[in-house]
Amino acid sequence: MILRTLLLASVAGVAIPQVAQAQEMAGAAQATSADVDTSVPGDIVVTAQKRQESINKVGMSITAATGDQLAKLGVTDTAQLMKIIPGFRFNMTAFGSPVYTIRGVGYQESSLAAGPAVSVYVDEVPLPYSTQTIGAALDLERVEVLKGPQGTLFGGNSTGGAVNYIAAKPTDEFKAGGSASYSRFNTVDLNGYVSGPISDTLSARVAVHSLRSNDWQKSITRNDTNGERNQLFGRLLIDWKPVDRLRVSLNVNGWRDHSESQAPQIVAKQSALDDPALLAPAFVAAPFPGADARAADWDADKSYRNNNRFYQAAGKIEYDLSDDITLTSITSYQHFKRYQPLDVDGTAAEAFYVLNTGGIKSFFQELRLAGKLGSGGHWLLGANYQKDNILDDMFIRLSQASQRFTALSSRNRNRQKVETKAVYANADYEIVSGVKLNGGIRYTKADRSFVGCTLDSGDGTFAASLGGLPGQCVSFRSDGTQGLIASELNQDNVSWRAGIDYEPANGTLLYANVSRGYKAGSFPQLTIILAPQARPVTQESLLAYEAGFKLSLLNRTLQLNGAAFYYDYSNKQVRGATFIAPVGVLETLLNIPKSRVVGFELSANWQPVAGLRLSPAVSYANSKVTRSFVNFAGNDTLADYKGQAFPNTPKWSGTVDGEYRWGLNGNLDAFVGSTISFQSKTTGAFLPAPNFNINGYALLDLRAGVATADGRWNASIWGRNVTDKYYWTSAVRGSDAVVRYAGMPATYGITVGFQY
Repeated sequence: MILRTLLLASVAGVAIPQVAQAQEMAGAAQATSADVDTSVPGDIVVTAQKRQESINKVGMSITAATGDQLAKLGVTDTAQLMKIIPGFRFNMTAFGSPVYTIRGVGYQESSLAAGPAVSVYVDEVPLPYSTQTIGAALDLERVEVLKGPQGTLFGGNSTGGAVNYIAAKPTDEFKAGGSASYSRFNTVDLNGYVSGPISDTLSARVAVHSLRSNDWQKSITRNDTNGERNQLFGRLLIDWKPVDRLRVSLNVNGWRDHSESQAPQIVAKQSALDDPALLAPAFVAAPFPGADARAADWDADKSYRNNNRFYQAAGKIEYDLSDDITLTSITSYQHFKRYQPLDVDGTAAEAFYVLNTGGIKSFFQELRLAGKLGSGGHWLLGANYQKDNILDDMFIRLSQASQRFTALSSRNRNRQKVETKAVYANADYEIVSGVKLNGGIRYTKADRSFVGCTLDSGDGTFAASLGGLPGQCVSFRSDGTQGLIASELNQDNVSWRAGIDYEPANGTLLYANVSRGYKAGSFPQLTIILAPQARPVTQESLLAYEAGFKLSLLNRTLQLNGAAFYYDYSNKQVRGATFIAPVGVLETLLNIPKSRVVGFELSANWQPVAGLRLSPAVSYANSKVTRSFVNFAGNDTLADYKGQAFPNTPKWSGTVDGEYRWGLNGNLDAFVGSTISFQSKTTGAFLPAPNFNINGYALLDLRAGVATADGRWNASIWGRNVTDKYYWTSAVRGSDAVVRYAGMPATYGITVGFQY
C-alpha cells in the first residue's frame, strides 16, 4: 500500500535520472561548504563526522561517490559498490544472505539475526541486518564508505566499516526528472522523482525505481529458465522548517522484491555423511554446468519467486539551542518480511531445497548534542537505543540427499530479541595551526535472547529417527528432553578512537589513527540436534592502526590519497563444526582467538587535460590466522587454521575508471568512458579443497553518450562485462554439493534521461 501510494503521488510516467539529479545535488552540497575546493578533482562534501566538510580534510579512510557517478557505473545497490570501492567485497552465502566485507573484515553467516561486520545506513538511520539493504541506493545525493572500526559516531558498532547513503533531499523549487534504460534479458529500468515546495515552510520529494527483467539462467537438463528480476522501490521525503532554528524531516520508504532466487552451479559432489554410497542416484547422475555463467539447474517442480518486503518510517528533528549548539533526534521503525525459496545444491534432484521465511521488526532512537569548541574544534555527545525482534524460519527438504534416510525434511525455527543501549562522545580540536587532535569513545550494552529448535516438518521422518513426535521439536536440551532451547547472551564493551591530523600546507593532509571496534555476538540458525549447537558466538573486537595522506598535486589537477593499516583481530566470528558426544561432528558458531590483516590502499583522481578524468584505485589486504585454532576445513578434514588467509578475502582488488568529455557544439556535449574492476584469487573456505577456489578476474565496462550542456537531457549506450568474462563471487558447501554463484554475463543497453 505504501509503495502504491508513492507511485501514484509521483505522477505516473515521470521517471528520474539519478545521473542528472545527483550532479545537481552534489553541486548544491559543495556550495554550502567553504572547505570544498571545486577545482580539486574528486573534492566533495561528506558528513562522515556528522557535519559537512571536504572529503580531503577528513583524517580517515573514506571513499565517496555522487549519485551521478553511481548511475554512470551502473551501481544500483550495495552489492555493486565493488565497482568503485577497492577493498569492498560482496558475496552470497549458501542460504541467500548477503555479506559485505571491507579489508577482509566480514561475517560469513546466513542467520537472519546475525549482525553484519559492515553496517549500512541511510541518512544516519541504521539498517541493522544486511537482508534489509537492497533498497538503500534509491535516489541518492552520494554514498560514503568509511573503512575500519566504527561506533563513536555512527548508530551501531561494527568492526569492518560503514556504508552511509545520503538521499537526495527536497528542493526549494519545483524539479522533476526521469531516466529509462533497456538492456539485455529484456531488462527495463525506470527511475523517477518529483521535488518541490508545498508551502513556504514545507517541501517534499517523491522517488520511485522499478526494475524488471526476464530470466537469464538456462537449465542444463531441460527447456527451462530462471533468474527473473521484479523489484519496486519508493520513498517520500518531507522537510519542514517552521522557524529558523527548527528543522524536521520525515522519511517514509519501502520496497518489495518478487525476483527469482539465483540458482548456483554445482562443481563437486561429496556426501555430507562422508559415505559416497549414501549419495542419491539422481544426484550422482546430475550433470555439471561447465564454464558458462548462464548454465545452471534447479528442481523442476518448484517456484523460486521471492516475496520479500520492507517498510520504514524515520524522522529527524534538529533544533539550534544556540548559534553553536544543535540538538538532534533520530527515530526509526522498520519492518522486513521474508519469503525466499532457494535451490542450494544446483541440480534438478531435490538434494537441498530451502524455504526461508520470517521477518525483522526494529526500533531505533538516537539523541545527540553537537557544538563547537571555540573556533578550533567540535564536540558531540549522544545516546541511542535499539530494539530488534527477529523470527528466522527455515524449511529444508532433502529427499535426494545423503541424509534422506534420517529425515526427508525438517524445519529450523528461532526467535531472537535484541536490546542495545549506547552512549558516546566525540571531539576534535586544533591545538596549533595545522595540527588537530581527535578522539571518541562509546559504551555499548547488548542483551540478546534466543528461543528455538529444529522441528520435524510434519512427515514424521526426522521425529522417527530421533525418537520424537511428528511436527514437534526434535532438538535435545541439556537435560536430555526434546523441546525448545532457550538461552541469553548479554555483553558490553567500550569502543574508542584517537587520531592526529597534520595539514602543513593547503592541499596536504597527513593523519594517523588508532581505534578499537566491536561486533555483537549472536545465536545460529542451523539444524540443532544437541543443545551445545545453539551456543552463541561471542562479540569480536578489532584494534586498528592506520596512517595516511591526502595530497593535491600538479597544480591541483591530481588528488592522490593513500593509507596503510594493521588490524589486530580478536575472536573473529565464523561458522564451523564441533565434536559433540554422543552424535559426533555438528555445525556450530565459533570464535577464532587471534588473527590479523595488514595492507594499504592508494587512489587518485587526475584531470591531465580539460575534459579528461582518470581515477585509478588499488587495495591490498593480507589476512592471516595468527594463533592455533583447530577445526574442520572445507574438505571435511580436521586441521589447524593457523597461518591461513580468511575466506572471501582477495589480497588485491581495485578499479580504473576514465572518461573523456568534449563539446560537439554550444548546446551538446559528448562523452566516452570505461571502468575496469579487478580482484585477485581467494577461496570460499578455510583450508579448502580446490573446489572452493574463487579465481581472480577483471571486468571491463564501457559507456558513451551525449548530454545537453544545461544537463536537461542525456542519452548513452553502455556495456558491462563486455568481454563476457566467466567468474564467480562465492564457493560454498550445501549438504552433498559444493556450488558456485556466478557473476552476470555480458549485458548491454541504452539509457535516456531528462530533468527540468
